Amino acid sequence: MQSSLSKRLRNGVLAAVLGAGAAAALPATDAAAWSLEEAAAPYAGTEVRGICDGYSPCLAYTEMAKKFEELTGIEVILEIADLEAVWRQVLADQLTGGQYYDIFPAANNQTAAFAAPGFATDLSRFMDDPALRDPSLDLDDMIQAHFEISGYYDGRLVSVPYHYLPPYAAYRTSIANHPDEQAGFEAEYGYPMPLPPETWDEFRDMAEFFTRDQGETLAGETLESNFYGTVAAFKRHLTVFYDYERILLGMGGEYVDEDFNVAIDEGDAGVRALEYMLSLREFAPPGHTEATWDTEYAEMCNGNVFAIFTWGDTTPYLEIPGDCPASAGDMTYFPHPGTHVTAAYGQSWIIPSSARNKEAAWLFAQWLLSEEAQTECLPLGCLAVRSDVLGDARWQDPGWENSQREAMHIWLDEQGLLYRLPNTPNWFVWQDIVIEELSAAGADQQDAETTVANIASRMRDAVE
Repeated sequence: MQSSLSKRLRNGVLAAVLGAGAAAALPATDAAAWSLEEAAAPYAGTEVRGICDGYSPCLAYTEMAKKFEELTGIEVILEIADLEAVWRQVLADQLTGGQYYDIFPAANNQTAAFAAPGFATDLSRFMDDPALRDPSLDLDDMIQAHFEISGYYDGRLVSVPYHYLPPYAAYRTSIANHPDEQAGFEAEYGYPMPLPPETWDEFRDMAEFFTRDQGETLAGETLESNFYGTVAAFKRHLTVFYDYERILLGMGGEYVDEDFNVAIDEGDAGVRALEYMLSLREFAPPGHTEATWDTEYAEMCNGNVFAIFTWGDTTPYLEIPGDCPASAGDMTYFPHPGTHVTAAYGQSWIIPSSARNKEAAWLFAQWLLSEEAQTECLPLGCLAVRSDVLGDARWQDPGWENSQREAMHIWLDEQGLLYRLPNTPNWFVWQDIVIEELSAAGADQQDAETTVANIASRMRDAVE
């Protein structure tokens, strides 16, 4: 199916050009005259079918859906799947007329691919309808670095934020702070242990230093099994696309420029980034050709690695003492080394054009964007998409187990370090190319220079 989808998209979707959408002025309404319960009354008894990525926000939204049903009489059923399976399933449904979903979240760089061929409902129809639009909803309250690259396509509002999820990294605090480890690191490398690492060379030195064999000592304890510096994920999966991009951006490169021109082979950043990523395999658990972000989480949760690349939707799991005693309360989160630039990633709710209960789905998504719902949802596992909720003082309290995450999300935005990946329908095809080639490199089927050249050539050929 993947091949046929790529062909159809190339012949149809990829011809579209991303428009520079901007938020238009919204009609004023009487706030006192609107209530969710009254707006939802015509749709009571409706069933909204959705599907979402099986991490903490999705699980939290399933809980919030129960409250929404109590308020409105609208039942929301969210299926849980891997992120890649989510958008492939919805895309297949649009192309084949198979089963339907009323709502689903798409990654930033996927929203245009649904919008360009008309697979995404224009949400302006709801924003312009006084009966359906909550007048307190102000899209300017959303975290703009995320929203501005995914919300609009060709002047149409095609999605609203699901979560804001810039990637970063993490290491085990107690191990790094142990005096024996700090002394040993300086003796071996000739400089004090950098906490956190500011350069990619420092990150690799730490990954190397903390890779130990069973029977060796780590932080004053004898290891009962091998311990590793990091995880190198090279499975043919979305993880390799995003993990490579972290390093690429950190070394000053990018997949494409702001005009959608392929840029991965401009200069040497693309090759250097891949050579570096490949070098981390030496300090990672075996089986890197099967490793994904689930592996990164599991190895840290189980206490088998020192540092990983991570995401905000993984953080709540890593901080649960009963489930992850090795990592809970013992994590330091830090920006990627080098430039510190990271992608303004997140996911966004889309109501497919084939949805059968669009109005009810809109009311659910709109309610989740309210300050009240966002604040209630964050402790359940959501990630704030509103600036006011993210900046709430309660999340800065050290007693909040995810306070470092919220601080990182704010800092990256305030420092102007959030990269806006150009959003184009081409990513449906481009992403598969990148994943295939990087995975081949991870399996030692080709070197870094050949891999980057192949990626650049194939990406350009895909849109000719």
